[in-house]
Amino acid sequence: MMLKKFASLLLGAALMNLAACGGGGSSDTQLGGIEGTGFAVGTITGFGSIVVNGIEFSTSTASITIDGRAGTQTDLRVGDVVSVVGPINAAAATGTATSVTFDDNVEGPIDSVNVAGGSLVVLGQTVRVDGGTAFDDGVANCRLDALQPGQVVEVSGFRDTTGVVRATRIECKAAGGELEVTGSVAALDTNQRRFQINALTVDYSQAQLQNFPSGQPANGQTVEAKGTAVNAGVLTATRVEFKGQGIPVNNGDRVEIEGLVTRFVSATDFDVAGQPITTAVGTAFRNCATPFNPPLNSKVEVEGTLSNGVVSAQEVECRAGTDLRVRATVDAVNAAANSLTVLGISISVSGETRFEDKSNADLSPFRLSDVRVGDFVEVRGGPGTGANSIAAALLERDDPENRFELRGIAENVALADFQILGVSVRTNGATQFRDAADATISAATFFAQAPNRLVGVRGTVLNGAIDAEEAELEN
Repeated sequence: MMLKKFASLLLGAALMNLAACGGGGSSDTQLGGIEGTGFAVGTITGFGSIVVNGIEFSTSTASITIDGRAGTQTDLRVGDVVSVVGPINAAAATGTATSVTFDDNVEGPIDSVNVAGGSLVVLGQTVRVDGGTAFDDGVANCRLDALQPGQVVEVSGFRDTTGVVRATRIECKAAGGELEVTGSVAALDTNQRRFQINALTVDYSQAQLQNFPSGQPANGQTVEAKGTAVNAGVLTATRVEFKGQGIPVNNGDRVEIEGLVTRFVSATDFDVAGQPITTAVGTAFRNCATPFNPPLNSKVEVEGTLSNGVVSAQEVECRAGTDLRVRATVDAVNAAANSLTVLGISISVSGETRFEDKSNADLSPFRLSDVRVGDFVEVRGGPGTGANSIAAALLERDDPENRFELRGIAENVALADFQILGVSVRTNGATQFRDAADATISAATFFAQAPNRLVGVRGTVLNGAIDAEEAELEN
């Protein structure tokens, strides 16, 4: 059945690229039938074998494909969006992978960077960076505020309904490699043999065309274009591959999809990454508002079975946000309870929390049981179940620093002082105040706007309180 090929098609089409198309039920977005197996598509959150959507898959006998080439597990990183083919034991949260496939959304030189707006443009593709984006720490200054036009990056993530890539990982690459972009064909010109993928023009006049049903590209199809040269916004493609076919999955096979909501009619009729989903009376909704009515492009995970091209969901989980953040030393760890305390803030982790060790220890696999009191960590997530708590979406261990960071809703705001997640923040005449565009503002302006606003601070800690060197209003 060529599982490896089918897995690549699901990852490229169903989750990362067809999300931009919206709609539901077309052959481009459906999952279809391989007997006695299962499918999980989502972000890598950890290793041991490989953890995707809270399922730990054994990869000892799996074929691993990286951007269309044979690879190994060492080529994969936390934050990469992958598809995994193989049996799943949902009750035990384990599986056995027969294939693991990674395809990036875009790899190429940066066109522009907007630090204040949290975005960059790569080969004409707008990439959004947020608290859920992990950057490669193996390359110096591989972070948003240090990236420069012309620098080559590889982006993995999920495309939203506007075609923007919501990045889960950005890798900095050496120049001179193959350029890649995946997306929907638009403005097709069969005479000039060109088309658009968002703001990028693709010249396919010299390209090898692969797997197209009619032998040629068509508007609306999802494709991957590869080449080695881009000039004046035009990629001269050496190969263009149709990515619209879904994986054949038998009715009753298990499917687990992490992705963005790309269509919503009702709680029983919506799409995740272009894949039609339905729910029933017995469907469990985790961490979701009642009634279930998510905005477009919000992230969810759906677990269920395929039924005539539609996933019948047994569970829908609304993923925690990443607006809350703390970067400080660990006060306490309770691995048995899946929790830790940082700067006095209670933090919970789960199978969906992404773990990455960016310290000199560089452990892989890296788990909560490896975290020690006194370790310097960065935690990003959304509100936890208790007061002043965080449900961690990402936990990174870093080398120690003497400056701590905290971001959350400013409460109990008074002249020169306020609290974030129960932590006292003190400012003084030396504190620098900034607005959401990173422009310097006065203390009076800051404190007038700060109450119940998302605020980030950076400074030193004394007696459990932060003496802020910087305080910034956040969007």
